Amino acid sequence: MRKFTIAVIPAFVLALALSAAAQEKPITTNKENKDTLRASVSGVVSLDYVWRSQEITGFTNNLASPAPVGGIPPGNPNVSQAENTFEGFLAIRMDIDLNDKVAAVVEFGTKRVDGGAILNWGNATANGIQLREAHVTISDFLTQGLKLGVGIADWTFDVRGKGNSFAFDPHHSQSFAKNRSTVQDGNGSLAARAGQPEELEPVGFWLNWTNQQITLDLVMLPATLEGGAPTNDEALYAVDFWYNLDSIGKGSKVGAILSVVSLPATSTSIFTIGGGADLKMMDGNLELFGEMYFQFGDAGTADGGGAGSVGFAIPGLAVNDTAKAHGFAFQFGAQYTIPNNPIWFGLTFDYVSGDKDTGPDKKVNNFLSYENMNDLMIIEDMYLGLDWDANYFAVKLNGGVALSLGAGKENLRLSAIVGLTRTVKDVAFTPAGSLTTADNTKKLGDEIDVKAEWVLTKQASLNFGVGFLLASDILNDSMQVGGATAKKADKTGIEYVLGAMLKF
Repeated sequence: MRKFTIAVIPAFVLALALSAAAQEKPITTNKENKDTLRASVSGVVSLDYVWRSQEITGFTNNLASPAPVGGIPPGNPNVSQAENTFEGFLAIRMDIDLNDKVAAVVEFGTKRVDGGAILNWGNATANGIQLREAHVTISDFLTQGLKLGVGIADWTFDVRGKGNSFAFDPHHSQSFAKNRSTVQDGNGSLAARAGQPEELEPVGFWLNWTNQQITLDLVMLPATLEGGAPTNDEALYAVDFWYNLDSIGKGSKVGAILSVVSLPATSTSIFTIGGGADLKMMDGNLELFGEMYFQFGDAGTADGGGAGSVGFAIPGLAVNDTAKAHGFAFQFGAQYTIPNNPIWFGLTFDYVSGDKDTGPDKKVNNFLSYENMNDLMIIEDMYLGLDWDANYFAVKLNGGVALSLGAGKENLRLSAIVGLTRTVKDVAFTPAGSLTTADNTKKLGDEIDVKAEWVLTKQASLNFGVGFLLASDILNDSMQVGGATAKKADKTGIEYVLGAMLKF
């Protein structure tokens, strides 16, 4: 991961100074750039106090045993302990309209996660200033309605449009190949999943064309994950299509996508085809949504790791064999808001394929993606929890209410979610550490989260969340294969979050 530290500090300080001057007065540039129409400065500060029980910190880079450079493996369950940390990020953003067609975005700041580790405030690694966003867009490029973008891409394929993408959000995800394997999950799966928190900086260019009800995107990101030489880069190419269905209800749409992710060094070309729909009916009070994806293509060729090789291996794949992608995933659900009342509830089903093979074969049955799912703060959330995102089935029931506190109107949002989760295929634990007998289990656990958000102003809010993971055999077994913590290993994990968000 490339860092832009010393070089961006002057720009960061300048942005802070400009933010104060930009409240009521326009920012003026030098006389040679007098044609600039607008330059605005904004920012965000996010600060969370997080308490995790030792069952969770054993797999999320705990401070007692931090992850090595590269982030894999994460913290050692043998020495994990309950921890409280301060986490978050700071960002300063500049939006610049150079003229009525050309615009630019530049954002500097810190990151909440990077290099496979959660970055805690107060640690040196959490304070590095980096380039978070940088792109230029040109409207009406070559023809009316066509926009060209170049730089760090913020493109997503998000059916519901709520920043919780089921399959494609590379800017808030890890490597596409993270869950690549031809054998079933086992002793090290939880450690590998939770040990790679990352926010990629996908670089390339994209075209967006809009004409009335139709939107098309062509996305070319040859450096989704920079690996040095072009042959070592992880690249994403995609075309997607959206059709506006406002005739059904405002905001309704249907979309489809075809993508290919390429890793030339490992002979990987995985195609994903799919799509979904989001229908908002009954004056927007009822939302029905669903999406489905299938994968095919070459999932990588293993080599022997000798001279001239890339040292690449897929678990369960013999040397020089090429694996084939066979993953699939779907999600569907509904959410209903009581008319004229700030009360809502919903039901969601998630399915992400997994692998059941106990021996080597040539199929990768795990569905691979750039997902950004975070409904459940312990099981799903990359920033707070375990980020289990393949070989996964969940039934999630959620609800909430908005209350008026003080002079505000519906400014206190209370919500809760119950997630009944299992793995699609068994996780096979073999005896290790203090786990004396083999165990094949699908019991990922049942999670209950309760959250509250108090909106103080349009730019400031406080939030609180507590999560309970119950009856998780996979968590318990994963602790026991670590060894020394067996006497403390539990099927229950607990997490608390108290935070603040400030925008300016």
